[in-house]
Amino acid sequence: MRISELAQRSGLPVATIKFYLREGLLAPGTPISRTQAEYSDAHLERLRLIRALRDIADLPVATVGTVLAAVDDEEIPLLDLLGVTQTAVAGFKGSAAPSESGAELAQKLLADLDWTLTEDSPLVDSLARVLDVLHGEGEPVDAESLRPWADAARAVAEVEMDHIPVEAPRAEAAHIVAVGTVMYGELLAQLRLAAQEAVSLERYSREAPPAGTEVAQDHPAAGDGQVEAAEATGSKSRRAGSKRAGSKADQAGPTADPATPKPDPAAAKTHPAGTKSHPAGGKAHPAGAQNEPTESKSARVSRRVVGRRRSRG
Repeated sequence: MRISELAQRSGLPVATIKFYLREGLLAPGTPISRTQAEYSDAHLERLRLIRALRDIADLPVATVGTVLAAVDDEEIPLLDLLGVTQTAVAGFKGSAAPSESGAELAQKLLADLDWTLTEDSPLVDSLARVLDVLHGEGEPVDAESLRPWADAARAVAEVEMDHIPVEAPRAEAAHIVAVGTVMYGELLAQLRLAAQEAVSLERYSREAPPAGTEVAQDHPAAGDGQVEAAEATGSKSRRAGSKRAGSKADQAGPTADPATPKPDPAAAKTHPAGTKSHPAGGKAHPAGAQNEPTESKSARVSRRVVGRRRSRG
C-alpha cells in the first residue's frame, strides 16, 4: 500500500507518519521509486502500537522508542518486555522517594501477601509512597487490613494476564499491556466509584421520619404489670379531670336550659302597670293576678270626690 492508503487505514495524517519515519519509530517501506515506497500490514500494526503508546498512554516520543526497542529485541524475554511496557506506562516520573519506613512497610506487605516482584521494580517505591500517606493519616497498613484490596487486585491481574495469549506476537503483547494498564485501570477506577454509589444508596437511602415524629419502639422487657400500671394512671387522670370540670360548673351557677324559650319582649308589654316579670323558676302569681283590670286616672279622681261628698252628708 502507498503512504496515503496507510494514513487512511491507520487514521493518522501523512505528516505524522513521516515524523515517525524520521524518528525511527516506524521502519521504512520498500522503495518502489525515488520518491515512493510500499508499506505492508506490519507497518499498519506498528502504527497501531505507536498510537496506543502516544495517544492512550500519553508517553513521550523517547519513552515510546524505549518500548519499541524492547519489542524489536528478540533477546529480551517476554516477561521483561511486559515489565518494560508496564513501567513505561505506569510512569512514576518526578515522584519523591519514599521514606525509609514506607519502604519497609511495602516490603513487609509484599512478603506477607507472598507476592514476588522483579528485582529493583519501581512498583515497590510507588507502593511505599502510598503506604506512607495512609500510615500518616492513621490508617492501618498491615496485610490483614489491606487483604480485601489485595485480593481484588490479584483477581483483576489474573483476568488481565489471561488476555495475553502465550503465542501472541511481541508487538501485540506490548499493545495489550499498554492499553490494558491505562484503559482497564481507568475502567476499574470508574467501576469502583459506581459501585460505591450503588452500595451507599442501598445502605443509606431509607427515608428518615419527619422532624418531631416519635418512632414507636418495641420494648420486649415491658410486661403485663407495666401495661396495667399505665392503664391505672390513665384512669386516675380521667377521674381528676372530671372532678375539676364539676367544680367549675358549680362555681359558675345554674345554667339556663338551651331548650327553654326566652321571654318574648312584646308579651312583656301587655302586663298590667306595676306588674314585674318574674325570672324563670320564680314563685307563681296568685290566681287572677295577671287579669286585674287597669284603672284610669280620671276614674280614681271621681271615686275620691264621691267619697268626700258622702262623708259630708
